[in-house]
Amino acid sequence: MSFLREVKYSILSDTENTYISRVLEDRIKIKNFDIPEYLYVTDLINPVRSYFTRKYPEIPLPENVEARMKNGEEIHFLARQWFEQLPGFSGSEVILTGADIGLNVVGRADFMLYNSIVEFKTKHVDMIDLESIYSVYSSDLEQLLFYAAMNKNFTEDNYLVFFSDEKFYVYKVSVHDRAIIEDEMVYRFSLITRAMENGDIGDFPRCSYFGYGCQFSEAQVCPCHSLRHSDSSWISNVAKVEEDYGMESRLQEIYEHGKSTIDLRFYDLIYQRKYYHKITGDSRNAGSSGQIPDSYYEKNNIKFFVLGSIDSSILNVSGTEKANINKVSTLPLYGDDRYIIKNIYDENTIVPYLLKINNSKYTNNIPDTYYSELAITCARRNIKEGLIVVVYPKLEKTIKVHEVKFDIDRIISACRTSIENIETAVARKTPEILDMCPEFAIKSCDFASCSCRREIIKGR
Repeated sequence: MSFLREVKYSILSDTENTYISRVLEDRIKIKNFDIPEYLYVTDLINPVRSYFTRKYPEIPLPENVEARMKNGEEIHFLARQWFEQLPGFSGSEVILTGADIGLNVVGRADFMLYNSIVEFKTKHVDMIDLESIYSVYSSDLEQLLFYAAMNKNFTEDNYLVFFSDEKFYVYKVSVHDRAIIEDEMVYRFSLITRAMENGDIGDFPRCSYFGYGCQFSEAQVCPCHSLRHSDSSWISNVAKVEEDYGMESRLQEIYEHGKSTIDLRFYDLIYQRKYYHKITGDSRNAGSSGQIPDSYYEKNNIKFFVLGSIDSSILNVSGTEKANINKVSTLPLYGDDRYIIKNIYDENTIVPYLLKINNSKYTNNIPDTYYSELAITCARRNIKEGLIVVVYPKLEKTIKVHEVKFDIDRIISACRTSIENIETAVARKTPEILDMCPEFAIKSCDFASCSCRREIIKGR
């Protein structure tokens, strides 16, 4: 039986939670509110790059820069298993919004330990010392500070972690003036939004990519050479930076201890063959245009707005509570755990949840993949129930919340079987033993040797 079908038969109940729906709709007033367009924290770090990325979206990244970024993404993925072994791990890829400081800014913090932000960076250098944090890597430090200021559960101590040539460099960043950080964010936000209106970037600081392979410089559309140097002196007035030898040695110990040969995300159990082709190095077909559709940004804007509203509502779960839940891990999988308080009158009703933006006009049925994602999340933490929060933009942004209960032992068993099958398929080069991907994923698959399409052609 396929994994998706196994999940379907493991659902004990699926009911609508009207209480959560009302709380969310009352909190965000989404039916009568125009969803804002967000800037990203990375835009504030590099205003020039932000401006030209929007002005010239058709100019591609240089191949060497794109390769570095892909390598960094792979290491970030591997890093999840390292940080999950640290005390207080409370989340990865944590969405943060600037709602509390009145800015339509969104960011994605790499990791959280209790309520502390951890920003993880990959480098290829021989040494990273304290002095270089304020000079060479000042933009990385700024990014961490902006995330810290946006954190609803603000805490003074946050961490900047570098990984270079298999060595960790960890710096504790203690924030003592949050207001100055917020002022800097407001200034940069206004700088970018004004430039998008009038085209004047004369007040912009020089991009941190200057001289490091910028596509806009190569295309001769960016005047970075004539812009002022970036001034990061303000940082010393808001935070103290010091090396954290304890976390450094602990991460090094975890890394040296070794990692599993198969690094799986939640999604990989649903799209098993896609993972197989990725991990075995299958080539990809060239994309048709490389352009990201506007609908992607529209969905993200709604998603960020709703996540920010949940985090600022009575349904929010603290970092300490998340860390306690994350102590339980039944499966060797990595993913983005989100938790919500299902019943504010009962502190024991913290459950995992998914947030989905669905462009359908029909609310009676949701995709099987939604249930599978939630099932895996619940199984990993050995929690028998969870919520699927679905926003319908084409239905006046209606919100419907599914409260789903599972036969969790059956789900855990199905997950373990799928993991074993994936390991066997990779070792023996036999993708045909794996579940085929869902139909919509097959249609959009860009792997040159897609085994799902091959089986369909053979008439399976």
